[in-house]
Parts: sequence; structure tokens; C-alpha cells
Amino acid sequence: MKELEQPYTEKKVKIIYNPIAWDGKEDSIEILRIVQEEDLTRIDFVHRASRIYDNGGWVRIEPGTFIRPVSTNIEMTMIQAVNIPVAPSRHWYKNAKQCLYYTLYFPALPNDIEAIDIIEREAARPNNYFNFYGVSLEKIAREVLIVVN
Repeated sequence: MKELEQPYTEKKVKIIYNPIAWDGKEDSIEILRIVQEEDLTRIDFVHRASRIYDNGGWVRIEPGTFIRPVSTNIEMTMIQAVNIPVAPSRHWYKNAKQCLYYTLYFPALPNDIEAIDIIEREAARPNNYFNFYGVSLEKIAREVLIVVN
């Protein structure tokens, strides 16, 4: 019996490496890339341990973290967090030289969005949370060279 071939369907993917972003904090966290697919939005981060504490301190993400197209009230809540604990759990660093790479997944964004806010929690003391405002989905902070063998 001949096996039926599945038609190849191309997924539309947009990848923004090193987007221009501002969180008003020290350089302890960085957005590495934003991947926009038809069915989800993936955001990859790196968090560096705190130099204030000998052991590097700790990190976690709030369960209500969301993305919001700039100048709207639309909140798209995080679907999944990978490689970072969700509050109240914490990741404790062993020393101040460590980094944690992690990924957050959100619902898909409409194609015409040019910038988003990434909000862990809007609060009276915003420096306690990872909030990025006006993250460009069009402009990058620096070019990335990708070498393929």
C-alpha cells in the first residue's frame, strides 16, 4: 500500500534578533530574540546573576506576565515559561558570574504590530520586575552574524 504524502506547508516565521528595548534597569537582563510564528510568539532572554550579592541572588518570572501591543490595552498572557521558575519558586544562582537563558511563550501577535511592551508586573515599584516598553519588532539594537557550515 502506498503511503499518502502530506503536502508541505510553509510556516511564516519572523525572527527579530537583539530588538531595541528599554527596561530602565541595569544590564542584568537582555532580550536575545523574538520569534513570531502564526500560532505563537516566543521571546528568548538571558538574565545575569546580580553583582550585588556574592551568591548572585535569585530570579523568577511572575505567572501573569504578558505582552501588549504598544498604545493598546490588549494583554496577551504568558502561555509557558521554559528554564525559569514561575513565582513563587525561584532559581538561586551559585555565584555572581552565572547566567540563565530562558524562553517565554505568548499567543501570536497580529502581523501589523511594530512594537510591544513585555510586562512581568506593573507595580508601584517597577524596578522589582522585568518590564520592557516599546520593544521594536522592526529595529534591532545590533547586527548578528550567523555562520552556517
